[in-house]
Amino acid sequence: MPDFNRKPKKIQAPKVMIINFCPAAVPATWAKADDLARQYISTMIAASDNTLAYQVVIRKNIHDYPPLEDGRRYNDVTWAQAMADDKLAFRNQHGGYVMADYVKIIQDLALLALIRDKVMDEVWMFGGPYFGFYESRMVGRGAFWCNAPGVEQTGRLFVMMGYNYQRDVKEMVHDFGHRAESILGKQFNSMAFLNQLYGQQPTPAPANDFETFLLQNGTTHRPPGGADYSQDELAWVTKLKPEWWVPAVDPNLVK
Repeated sequence: MPDFNRKPKKIQAPKVMIINFCPAAVPATWAKADDLARQYISTMIAASDNTLAYQVVIRKNIHDYPPLEDGRRYNDVTWAQAMADDKLAFRNQHGGYVMADYVKIIQDLALLALIRDKVMDEVWMFGGPYFGFYESRMVGRGAFWCNAPGVEQTGRLFVMMGYNYQRDVKEMVHDFGHRAESILGKQFNSMAFLNQLYGQQPTPAPANDFETFLLQNGTTHRPPGGADYSQDELAWVTKLKPEWWVPAVDPNLVK
């Protein structure tokens, strides 16, 4: 007999734009962006118990390397050199890798208009090593830390995910785990608690359900008492409470 008192599940169906930076030099043996996207969508449907069902509405293949923050851009020669010798990868003045120029990508592809008109809700960028993508990054008015510094722009908030087609769906789930941690950390005012866990520092008694969850299940990197990067990311994501998928998908709902 059906349970008429049970609240209907709120299905999240975010509209996704895929931006696939795919220069000719990328090895044909690496995964294809569309294949990874399909597998990831199926994985997240299962992990969320049918709560999250992404829909790809725009696909854009760019047969070039993304622009970088310092104005440079790899070409087939310089990228092959970096792949052969990490010392030849483009670096910033602090010795870190030069990141992609998100502002230029946003402007060149008119992403703010697509978000404004609700043509899409988030962006998945695919690329290779050294392309300069963050695992996740938030854009929009009041953008906050989402495993990367926010990109302040006009309009509603959205997340740009950065995926590597040299890797697999496991790493895509890992990226979502960090996204969820950041957004829920903001929602519950628990970023300091989360940072203490990542720093393996003593934590105070949990002050809310999310902090209790973190103590019981660990972070995206590490289960309680485990080694770094030993977490089962898919198991971790699957344990998220049903109501937590809503802000994790749409940061505009964070209070």
